[in-house]
Amino acid sequence: MLPIPEVHTAAGVVLWTAGSTRAPLDVWFHPALGDSHLTFRHAFTSELLKWARVFAYDPPGHGASPPRSKGLTLGQAASLWSELIQHFCGSRPVVLIGHSMAGIVASHTASRLHRAPAMVIGVEANLAPADAYFTGLAAQSDEPTAFYTVLRSRVLQLARKDVGARRFASSLEFADPMTLWTLGRSVAAQRDPGRAFRRLSCPKLHYWDRSGTSKAARDYLANHSLPNRRLSGLGHWPMTTAPAEFYSMIARDLASILHSRN
Repeated sequence: MLPIPEVHTAAGVVLWTAGSTRAPLDVWFHPALGDSHLTFRHAFTSELLKWARVFAYDPPGHGASPPRSKGLTLGQAASLWSELIQHFCGSRPVVLIGHSMAGIVASHTASRLHRAPAMVIGVEANLAPADAYFTGLAAQSDEPTAFYTVLRSRVLQLARKDVGARRFASSLEFADPMTLWTLGRSVAAQRDPGRAFRRLSCPKLHYWDRSGTSKAARDYLANHSLPNRRLSGLGHWPMTTAPAEFYSMIARDLASILHSRN
């Protein structure tokens, strides 16, 4: 029988978890701007549970979590994530995995933890300003509703031919425009989006696929010799388009972490 994730609320957000506290690691997933924990739903039935307790949550204004009246900034998102980790994990070793814009949130969260994470993984994470496809739209909009209207239109166009975008479009329907606008603008204001990831002293990996990664980001990876893993043909939403392969890849990297720690 497949495990049913437990549902919790803390710090004004809703989160889901599965797995045993006897597992050596806690793995946390953070969705992209406008997305929800549903993009990671396959994690709860994947081989990750052999190695880790798994967490996924909806940030404020995303999915099932109510928005904050003034929206959300990058710093607030990182502080919230670190607060949740401290509450649920204590001193247990954690792995942070952020998709797209959330790769930046993961890197900023790592520096706020009392104990450095066992690893940070950015999945198609923003490294160069050219990666700011959706957050850049927020920076170009003067108010939340206009931004949300343009964003929703762009995503629905992508959804016509991309299964990952279709899943994303479903979550976007439940997202709060003010949250997306404030968070998008805050992230877009980063002149060097990859700086926090680059400066991490803990183990780190950047997952990327050529079809979804800008030339600027590929150059950034090469110029800074950043550890990376190519997702050959899996696109921008590998957790949706090829979940078995995606989570198997993460499981192998977690096994490598544990091997190096023993």
